[in-house]
Amino acid sequence: MTLAVAVDWMARLAGVAAAIAALELLCVRDALADHGVFAWRVLGRELAGAPRAIRVLADTVLGHRGMCSVLVLQLGAALALPCTSHPAPPWIAFAAVLLTAFRFRGTYNGGSDSMLLIVTLAVALARTAPDSEVARGGLAYAAAQLVLSYFVSGVAKLRDRAWRSGRAVPRVLALPQYQVSDRVRAALTRPVLARLATWSMLAFECGFPLALADATTCWALMAIGACFHLANAIVFGLNRFLWAWIAAYPALLYWSR
Repeated sequence: MTLAVAVDWMARLAGVAAAIAALELLCVRDALADHGVFAWRVLGRELAGAPRAIRVLADTVLGHRGMCSVLVLQLGAALALPCTSHPAPPWIAFAAVLLTAFRFRGTYNGGSDSMLLIVTLAVALARTAPDSEVARGGLAYAAAQLVLSYFVSGVAKLRDRAWRSGRAVPRVLALPQYQVSDRVRAALTRPVLARLATWSMLAFECGFPLALADATTCWALMAIGACFHLANAIVFGLNRFLWAWIAAYPALLYWSR
C-alpha cells in the first residue's frame, strides 16, 4: 500500500467516524443547552479565573449555539473528507473534535474520540505536505498509537486476576449502561465460554504488535480486530469505536511493509 492510498483510505474511514460522532451529538443537542445536563454555564465555571478575552471566546464557541455550529462544521468536513484531497476538511474535523473534547473536559465518547483526533491529525498532516516525511511521520504516529492502544489494554487486563480468571467478562456484561441482551449475557456467563472469550481477547491484544512484522500478519490481525470491534458494536453498542479504530488501520498497513 502506497502512502497516498493509505491516506485516502484513512480519510474515507475517518469521514464516516467523524460524521457519526457529529450526528450523535446533534441528536442530543438539547443536553448541551443551558437547561441540559451538559450546560456550558456549569462547565464554563472552570474558566472563571481565565482572562476575559478567553472566557468570551469560550462562551461564544462552546456555548449551545456555538457548539452546534462546531458540530455542523464537523459534519460538513466529514462528508468532504472522501471527496477532496484539500487539507482544509481534515483540519476542520480535527479542530471540531478537539473543541468537543475541550468542552467535555476530556472526550465525550472516550477512546473513540481520542483515536479520531489521532487519525484526523495524521490525514491533515499528510494532506498538507503530501509525500513528505511529515506525511509519513503522521502515519507512523497513528500506527504507533493504534498498536499501543491494543497492547497496553491487553497488558493491563493480563495483570488483573479478574480478567485472567474470566470473571471480568460477566461483570462487564452486567453493567446497566450497555443493556446487553439476555441471550448474550447467559452465554458468556458460563465459566468455560467466559474464559475462552477472555483469553482470545488477551492473545489478540497482547500479540497485536506482531502486525508490524509483515503485511500478511498485519492483514490477519486487522481482520480479527475489525471483527472484535464489530462484535463490540453489536453487543455493547460501541459503534463509534469500530469506525475510529479501523480508520487507523491503513496507517498500520503502510508501515507493516
